[in-house]
Amino acid sequence: MRALILLLFLAIPIFTGRAQETAPPLYVFQNGLRFGSVDEGVRVLKNLGYEGLGSVYPKNLAMFKTACDKEGLKIFSIYAGSTVNADGFSYGPDVSEAISLLKGSDALVELNLQRGLNPNDDQAIALVKEIAAKAKTAGLKVVLYPHANFHVERLDHALRIAKASGCDNVGVTFNLCHYLKVQPKDDLAAALEAAKPVLWSLSLCGADADGTDWTTLIRPLDEGTFDQAGLLRNLSRIGFKGPVGLQCYNNKTEPVQNLTRSMQAWKKLVGPIWAGSRQSGSDQ
Repeated sequence: MRALILLLFLAIPIFTGRAQETAPPLYVFQNGLRFGSVDEGVRVLKNLGYEGLGSVYPKNLAMFKTACDKEGLKIFSIYAGSTVNADGFSYGPDVSEAISLLKGSDALVELNLQRGLNPNDDQAIALVKEIAAKAKTAGLKVVLYPHANFHVERLDHALRIAKASGCDNVGVTFNLCHYLKVQPKDDLAAALEAAKPVLWSLSLCGADADGTDWTTLIRPLDEGTFDQAGLLRNLSRIGFKGPVGLQCYNNKTEPVQNLTRSMQAWKKLVGPIWAGSRQSGSDQ
């Protein structure tokens, strides 16, 4: 009997600790805010329970940051575009300006690497090192953003570039729609496990597992045949702690409906996986 009591006593911290686990914070991509004004869109996010905004275009950062600061919401990331060529690379001055504006925050620099003229990995690595140095000065991290038809379009390619850069503030993001577009037959669990050490953010949306275009690969979160719960269980299993963004590119659903339904779907998904989730309360 004493042994049983002792076993139960020792188990209490384990179960208590698990109950305190929370789901990753959920934010919305800038492309989901198709409203009459920036302030209106940010208020909708606040009212629906989203924790902020991400994938903000650098040129738009100042106005979105002002609106988010006013509502107590967070800027999670900027979407920085770049081009890789055979003999160099390029990116706009607004990328450097946005990095400076976010200095001291823990926002991420999402860096996509587009195909210029005969791009190669040597130039891609040089580009990543340059952006990483700017980000480090501002106390920020960089995540390489795999994108279909870009120089870096696969998650494993992004991992190789991140590792080759040798920069401790460079990781990767997982983009569900682009993963399904480019790597539909790959082992998702294995891909996430391989990325685990530097998987610092993720984007999702409703999607068809066999979708081939953006109308089937980017939908409200309550639509599509892809196993969202399975993806989130994999994230929980590997101890993912980063933020999750709702991808809304080319989503034709009316914005308030899309954001409302997607938040309701998120709460239903995370409740059984993260017992103490702050997102598992009543629908708003």
